[in-house]
Amino acid sequence: MFAKQFLTERLWIREYQKRDIDGFLHVIRQPEIYATTYGIPKDYSRLRAKWWLKTIKENQRNNTAYEFAVILRDTGQYIGNVGLINVSFEHNRADISYYIDKDYMNQGYATEAAKEMLQYGFQTYGFNKIQGICMHCNPASRRVMEKIGMKYEGTLRQDLLKDGIYCDIDVLSILKKEYYHS
Repeated sequence: MFAKQFLTERLWIREYQKRDIDGFLHVIRQPEIYATTYGIPKDYSRLRAKWWLKTIKENQRNNTAYEFAVILRDTGQYIGNVGLINVSFEHNRADISYYIDKDYMNQGYATEAAKEMLQYGFQTYGFNKIQGICMHCNPASRRVMEKIGMKYEGTLRQDLLKDGIYCDIDVLSILKKEYYHS
């Protein structure tokens, strides 16, 4: 079962479409996004973006990740990404992932989108655990996870090498029983 879209108070969270490529590139190329994410390359080309959109569709078909475009309901503007990645049905878990355009940060959009992904993961797939990781230097991302009920599990020290610098990674998670009893 695969939901194609979600509506929240301010957001339309939907499958990616070819028309999203320009908005996606605008956001993904922002230095603020690159500096605080671990899986996004510095120089993101249009060719790579087209490949990535195809990969999203393949991941959905293979049930290994579900990533969605985050669109403002009132304007139709692409402002980011949210999803469940690293899906493991064997272990009944997934990782939450998100980023929001720098011009829309600190307005609750990431939290709104992330709440929707928790609901999707627990209600649609019945995951036992959804976790999230963020670079220690990105306290805003950690706050989003805390706002949606995730608990701090620990810090992976010098777990990521980015631009020649070792970075610590914070791990947070929420269990199904915590989600339903909060």
